[in-house]
Amino acid sequence: MFTTAYSPEQSASGKLENGRDVLILYVKEFNEQVKTVNQSGLSGYTYHWFATEQKDAYVLQVTWEIEIHIAIRFNPQHFNLIHQLLEPKDIILTTTPISELMENAQKNGYNFLEFSDVLTFSNLSFAVPSSEYLS
Repeated sequence: MFTTAYSPEQSASGKLENGRDVLILYVKEFNEQVKTVNQSGLSGYTYHWFATEQKDAYVLQVTWEIEIHIAIRFNPQHFNLIHQLLEPKDIILTTTPISELMENAQKNGYNFLEFSDVLTFSNLSFAVPSSEYLS
């Protein structure tokens, strides 16, 4: 299987209002997929972890019913993010830089981040990848 995977440019962690742990990932390349999923109202997805052919990175692939998918590549510098996913965690995938979200919150005196165009995943966790790989 061949697909293009993109790495997070920024990440942050925190807690949601309900007290659940959240990992926020900024991947700008998913603008179209985020908009399509949000406009379609899809909520059901499946996800799988794969190791790259060279076994030097892991890829998280998320697929929705209408053949939309995203693939997030976690290189060695991102392994601390995978470590956070050993326990199920909520994930917010944003196409807005986290630094920009932080600046807006500080400028407006908020103690929270305002998101637009995001995908959210509940209780996502790392699983030992199958022998298949993505490039």
